Amino acid sequence: MTWQPLPEPTPLPPASGREKAAEPTDPYVATAVALDTPGHDGAAAMTRTFIEEFARLGWSRQRIERMFRIPRYMAANAVYRARGPEFVAAMIEDVLGPAGEEEA
Repeated sequence: MTWQPLPEPTPLPPASGREKAAEPTDPYVATAVALDTPGHDGAAAMTRTFIEEFARLGWSRQRIERMFRIPRYMAANAVYRARGPEFVAAMIEDVLGPAGEEEA
């Protein structure tokens, strides 16, 4: 058996991969969709998830509260603007317990 070099790979056409411009009919263009599910409070579920995740990262109660007021945290801030600071404070207390308790 004699060694033979592999053939050169076939180049991809120029209009593929990252060189290809996105077209409206492309299936992989990210599209945001809002779903209205009767009986499910998506904003409350999302708020609870934010609080749990950042608490697990070691953020303090005060830092989590501040996060909801900062526009850079777009989804958290949207909940804060739509539902108000009382809603966010109640959710934080529900997830983390009353302020002043030892946090585990």
